[in-house]
Amino acid sequence: MPVTSRSFAILDAIDYEMKAQPYMVYSEQGSVGSGSRADGKTIDILKEFGVDRILARMGQVIEEEWMCGSTLFYSFSVNTNGGGIPAVTQTPGMTQLYNFELMGDISGRAAYMMGACTNWPSPPAVLYQGGASRSNDAVHGQVGTEDAFATQPGLLVCVPHKVYDCKGLMHSLLRGNRPCYYINYSTEASADIPDGPFTVPIGKSAILKDGKDITIATYGPAHTEVATAIDTLAKGGINAEYFDVRTLKPFDEDTLIASVKKTGRILCVSWGYYTQGFSSHMLAVLAQAIPGFKCRIISWSDCPNSGTPEMIAWQKPDAPKIVDAAQKVMKL
Repeated sequence: MPVTSRSFAILDAIDYEMKAQPYMVYSEQGSVGSGSRADGKTIDILKEFGVDRILARMGQVIEEEWMCGSTLFYSFSVNTNGGGIPAVTQTPGMTQLYNFELMGDISGRAAYMMGACTNWPSPPAVLYQGGASRSNDAVHGQVGTEDAFATQPGLLVCVPHKVYDCKGLMHSLLRGNRPCYYINYSTEASADIPDGPFTVPIGKSAILKDGKDITIATYGPAHTEVATAIDTLAKGGINAEYFDVRTLKPFDEDTLIASVKKTGRILCVSWGYYTQGFSSHMLAVLAQAIPGFKCRIISWSDCPNSGTPEMIAWQKPDAPKIVDAAQKVMKL
């Protein structure tokens, strides 16, 4: 299997689905999606599909709300053959909350308003955003916006970590019929994955490492620090189970409950904020299913993102803090 970068894996899935679905459109604020791989495979979707299906910086308003709104417009539209128009839009990570009303209040609720209850009545509208920087100022350095989107009914929320999942989830979403907020944090950079199309089930978490002493559950950019912390804990004799949330909405409650029933302990690690973060939801799910389990949350601090490296280091839950928190849970 070819070594594939994260960005190329996502682009490859979009390219394949645009070939398979001739009315699908793609929108991007920056330079239009193109890339190459070490084995010589290249993708240039603007050259391949043209301006009729690729909306990019040339001739397009550089306005994230307009881009998100146009994507939803396409998903409500009908093509010349009477079918729908699937759409995917990529916008910068620091603009995530600009689109909250459109994705949550309009797109997420449309299925309910149209009487479809759990099924989106049109092709998918996928808002694909890069993870916001954690080293800029308080405005551009947002954290935990995926937690907010997960509160909205009817909206799927995917936060893949593995390159395999990045590609497989994008295929699944673009073949589905639901609006989705797909956020691409830069965690696993590259991996050996299949070259052809494949799908990853939406709403299914992953156990990245089996363990018996404590479950460590995480998503988004915290994965990098968690992986380091788990190796450190193992050297100290603590065998942690590594739980990758993968999709926040729908959330895989069964896999989490089974893991914590086995270990009896959980540490939820998030780069979202402490108050009302998705970690709190995970503990609420467990509290209704497992009496007496031991738990702790470690997250970003409840204050705006700093612009200084020293304050960033203090705010984020890095590997040493995760190790310390896990050791405290083991003593409970």
